[in-house]
Amino acid sequence: MKVILAVVNIAFLVWVFYSLWKNEKLPLRNYFWPALLLKLFAGICLGLVYTYYYSVGDTFVYLADGKILAQLGRTDFASYLSFLWSGDDNFSVWNELTYQQPRAQFLAKITSIFCLLTDDNYWIISCYFSGITFYSAWLLVKRIITLHPPAEVAAVGSFLFFPSVVFWTSGIIKESIAMAGLFFLSTIFLKAWQRDTIRLLEWIVALLSLWIVWNLKYYYLAIFLPVVLTTLASKLITQKMKMQSLLFKVAVWFAIFIVPLLVISTVHPNFYPSRFMEVVVTSNQEFQSISDMEDLIVYNELEASAISILKNIPWALFSGLFRPLLTEVHNPLQFFIALENTMLLVLFLFGLKSINQLISSKQRMLLFSIIMYTLLLCTFLALSTPNFGTLSRYRVGFLPFLVFLLTLENPWINKLMTSNPIRNLVR
Repeated sequence: MKVILAVVNIAFLVWVFYSLWKNEKLPLRNYFWPALLLKLFAGICLGLVYTYYYSVGDTFVYLADGKILAQLGRTDFASYLSFLWSGDDNFSVWNELTYQQPRAQFLAKITSIFCLLTDDNYWIISCYFSGITFYSAWLLVKRIITLHPPAEVAAVGSFLFFPSVVFWTSGIIKESIAMAGLFFLSTIFLKAWQRDTIRLLEWIVALLSLWIVWNLKYYYLAIFLPVVLTTLASKLITQKMKMQSLLFKVAVWFAIFIVPLLVISTVHPNFYPSRFMEVVVTSNQEFQSISDMEDLIVYNELEASAISILKNIPWALFSGLFRPLLTEVHNPLQFFIALENTMLLVLFLFGLKSINQLISSKQRMLLFSIIMYTLLLCTFLALSTPNFGTLSRYRVGFLPFLVFLLTLENPWINKLMTSNPIRNLVR
């Protein structure tokens, strides 16, 4: 029975993605299968890494809890549905679960749905998760190219092929489903920016994405929403005022930004102004207590005060963007992270030559919004999560956007792509 169900699920996935590919237009669809297969392979590799490299793997705990909930669904479907919606310690199944923390349990609930579909098959569930994230990223890439066709290489490379982005948004982990939601919300934002019609189904999926991302990675949304709402509002205001000055647009942006930021600060206890700095420092200290010194970002007397945090922001920003460096490597996985970081640093330095092109771009306020989102989320994550290993996973919340910025209109990338190696690879 397990084999038959596995074959049915694989056949279903192949049919779905073949149908999606068939409806895509050339030349973009040439990237479809290489990017999809890479994504599915990354999800399998994630499971193998957690099996043979890490001593503890939360991906398998999500599966174990998902199997427990799925078994409840097979025996008492009404109780299962009730637990999915409002599960708490009043349910007998509660004490059987390893993860009782809300965000981890939320992913276990999602996993349980796929456990029912696949008869608890980890590898096929991983393919479902990876496939969902891939298609969400695919939709975003298509929308970016619709908005700005010359951005094709940057969009494809950053969202579909950049190694860390592909790996840490695949398989049964929170980042996989959370980033699927964030990519889709980014697509809707760009449609709103272009004043394209947003269909009813897209609104429904957008609301579902908001709910999922908030429950899995609320701090992504706590920065993403103020940035995108501010960007849309500032565009509307500056257009009505018929002001084209970049300085004026940026000033308007910052004047508006405070409003959604204050709203967000009221919807989660960790973002209350009185608690935010304390949460950052407490989280930092917890990671220090369980990490080796060579795996840590060390700050200068970090305290829960505005002055202390401001003093440490430059180091947090540099570390979050470009560390660990190759000179700081202490294990094989760190080497690959450092290799990527070195490439990002080189891209950044080469990209400085094209700063005038970015400033004069017709989409400069969109690029400014990406910069602000990246800087804010990077700083927050680096301060609160100083462990290099954990940070390399968490930072996928901004990493594809950072890579997109560094490769867009980058003269080094443009020169490299004159022979079109990516296009030759996928054709």
